[in-house]
Amino acid sequence: MAEALLVRSWNIAHGRDVPPGPGYGHAHRKLLREMAAMLVQDGPDIVMLQEVPVWAGELLRETTGMGLTLAHSYGAHVPFVHLPLPLAAGEWLGRALPHVVRSQFEGQAQAVLYGPELVLVSARRVPLNPRTPLRGEPRIAQLVRLRRRRSGQELVVGNVHADFRHAPEQVELAGWATEQFAKGAPMLLGGDFNADLRSPAVRRLIARGWREESGEVGVDHLLVRGLELEWGATRWLPERRDVQVNGRLLRLSDHDPVDAVVALDA
Repeated sequence: MAEALLVRSWNIAHGRDVPPGPGYGHAHRKLLREMAAMLVQDGPDIVMLQEVPVWAGELLRETTGMGLTLAHSYGAHVPFVHLPLPLAAGEWLGRALPHVVRSQFEGQAQAVLYGPELVLVSARRVPLNPRTPLRGEPRIAQLVRLRRRRSGQELVVGNVHADFRHAPEQVELAGWATEQFAKGAPMLLGGDFNADLRSPAVRRLIARGWREESGEVGVDHLLVRGLELEWGATRWLPERRDVQVNGRLLRLSDHDPVDAVVALDA
């Protein structure tokens, strides 16, 4: 008997709010706790996050009550000169200047959260752009193998954050790396591809057997291979990201979360 899993992907923009226009306020602090509370309201089984501050793992684990594994894209550092900073200094700068500092000083990570019926088996990270002096922002695929506690059935999650310019090759590499890591297990591949459904990046995945079956996503995706897709990837309405904080209406992040429902054999 197949068992449904609610899967979600969200680029949380380092915990920032992004006002869409008149009527919205603007917070000058991180809103990670508000984001964490929002993303677990309906009890998802698996959540993939992008643009996560490297210091935020324990906060997300505590607020969501979910298991969590974190993969660093890069650590805290001074931009351009690539001088490493202590993590505490990067966190302080990120919290003090959330709309100025963003990712460079405080570092950047990706996270996979999983519910109580799943257990972490293994995890790794795969670089998606070569290590060169002028490569720009490092990009990675976070690969995570999970197991259902009751049935022992395993599945693999690939969590991606590609850059716009090199999305086709980075997304294709992420798909290939996920397939190799899975070794025949059912797979999910999601995240911020910085590419839409018509892009070479997504078309190459579909040609290799990945499925999304949705016209409602933008650059954020959820594809499956070896899983039944009960509900194709669907983007939240932007208003669902709104939250009241101290009497002000705020909109969390500049990305809509994307949901899908998949079926895993029990």
